[in-house]
Amino acid sequence: MGLYSRLSALIPDQSCVLCAENAKFCVCDECESSFSNHQSRCKSCAHPIVGKLDFCGQCLAHAPAFNRAYTLYDYQGAIADLIKIFKFDHRLCVGDYFSHQLFDLYQSIVSKDTQYDAIIPMPLSNSRMTERGYNQVLELLSVISKKTNTIIDSHSVDRIKATQPLSALNPEQRKQEIKGAFSVNPISYDRVLLVDDVMTTGSSLNELAITILKNTSVKHCDVMTLARAESKFN
Repeated sequence: MGLYSRLSALIPDQSCVLCAENAKFCVCDECESSFSNHQSRCKSCAHPIVGKLDFCGQCLAHAPAFNRAYTLYDYQGAIADLIKIFKFDHRLCVGDYFSHQLFDLYQSIVSKDTQYDAIIPMPLSNSRMTERGYNQVLELLSVISKKTNTIIDSHSVDRIKATQPLSALNPEQRKQEIKGAFSVNPISYDRVLLVDDVMTTGSSLNELAITILKNTSVKHCDVMTLARAESKFN
């Protein structure tokens, strides 16, 4: 039983932000059961795959700079709606719900003898931070920060390029738009975990990994996201 499940028994019922029924941590059991999560995923980029393959065709042809990606959900249906509520409406209860879920995922990763010197959240540009008022990825890491000794390093990497929204761009346009978007200060880590809320093509996380691997002593980058989206260009 995960930490979220144990805590939920101690907290009074709230209203589900998706359907308004009684809920624990603002998400009811029925809505939670509708959240999709493919069991078979590419070990490199976490894209859903069929059969017994370990890697998708895209990663076999062009492997990303990061080593492995982990994710909780497929970005569709109710989970996509809930992430949008969290991301754009700044509903703290939703962020709290997600942070407990992500903590359980992190615990499952590190229990397999995979340890990290630090977690690096996807940084926002100054303009996006001003517009939104907070970095939603730091909210997602709040429980990990409280319950583990892992360093949450939100200062060593900066987003120095205010990119246009990537959602309307094809994969090649995304790569060009995000190129040179990050700068990194000297760090002494060996293994890091990069965290973002949603990964679609992986262009942003890949560019972040490239920047870190090329300019620091880091030798190994993995990725953890709340959800994995299907690119409409696949």
